[in-house]
Amino acid sequence: MTQIISARLRVEKDLVTRIRRSLKGKGEIKVQVGQQVSPEEIIGSSIVPSGFRILNLSSLLNVGANRAGKYLIKRLGERIYKGELLAYKGSWFFGGKKIVIAPTDGVLDFLNEENGELKMTFLPKKVDLPSGVYGIVEDVDVERGVVLIRTQVSKIYGVCGSGRSRDGILHILNKKDDLISKSAILPKYAEHILVGGSIFYKEAISEAISVGVGGIIAGGINAADYRGMVGGRIIFPKIFDNDIGITVVVLEGFGSIPPGDDIFTFFSDYEGKFMIVDGNKAQILLPSFSSSSLTKVKNTELPPIRSEGLILDVGPDNQILELKVGLKIRIIGSTYLSEQGTIVAIDDANTLLPSGIKTTLVTIETKRRKLKVPVANCEVIL
Repeated sequence: MTQIISARLRVEKDLVTRIRRSLKGKGEIKVQVGQQVSPEEIIGSSIVPSGFRILNLSSLLNVGANRAGKYLIKRLGERIYKGELLAYKGSWFFGGKKIVIAPTDGVLDFLNEENGELKMTFLPKKVDLPSGVYGIVEDVDVERGVVLIRTQVSKIYGVCGSGRSRDGILHILNKKDDLISKSAILPKYAEHILVGGSIFYKEAISEAISVGVGGIIAGGINAADYRGMVGGRIIFPKIFDNDIGITVVVLEGFGSIPPGDDIFTFFSDYEGKFMIVDGNKAQILLPSFSSSSLTKVKNTELPPIRSEGLILDVGPDNQILELKVGLKIRIIGSTYLSEQGTIVAIDDANTLLPSGIKTTLVTIETKRRKLKVPVANCEVIL
């Protein structure tokens, strides 16, 4: 009797698709439909409205709240630019000198003498939008500041996530089986997409939001942390309006699980390069950085934009295949979760498990060992 096994697409290589590039504020689109673009080409620019940042000046200077203002180099109401000296306290007896540098361009707005907090209002600034990819402009929405570009990407499908689509420069933090703590998240990673190891601790996720990291990618996640991101419940049907200020894509499942080799090798090739992550769809897009990809892009026709259902693109459905020796699989059961290998043998007779269920066992050869697991605890990697 023919036996079957489920299969799931995890990596789709060299796919021609459309990506959405959006201005961060009101601005100007500088490209037209049909125009060919390259990654560094500026396709639009916008003026980002001002926000503000609170600095605990008394803590940074190690002085009382009511004395923090006397060490300001500039007066309240004056402009200051990133890297300029903001406050200075010279050494005195046993106290060392303290230097505070302006973290961004802004105006010294208000100093609260009760708690020593300084409010810096950001200056409105012009932000250019690069294409980020080799491609062809297919649609321009001037009112919303959106450009659709047909391009070639490799697409990775995670199991769950949270957060709207964001882009940034990919950076691999550590080895794929490392646990990512708060200390690993540095200010220089602002607007980056960080690839972690087995799991990001809750404190690390909070620090990433504070620093301004665009997105994080990990093998696993704590179930309680994930519930907090998606409104208190573990929901696998895609919800498109979840966002906590950062995009998260989980590749393997709940708990501390290293990313699979089939996916992690892709990230190594993209270190320091532009990428896009969408947590609500649990998808990762790695654009081609070869200009030769334009040949395939030009020769590939996609369905009309209005009938393609771009917003509802949640990835391919799972498939059912005939069970046979030689299939590359990933273990999805609780034991040996996420290990990958090849089926080298299939039992002729069913085995009675401790749970009382009779099922077929398959022998899986991984890089390190051979394992015997129920076929229901496996999925084929397409």
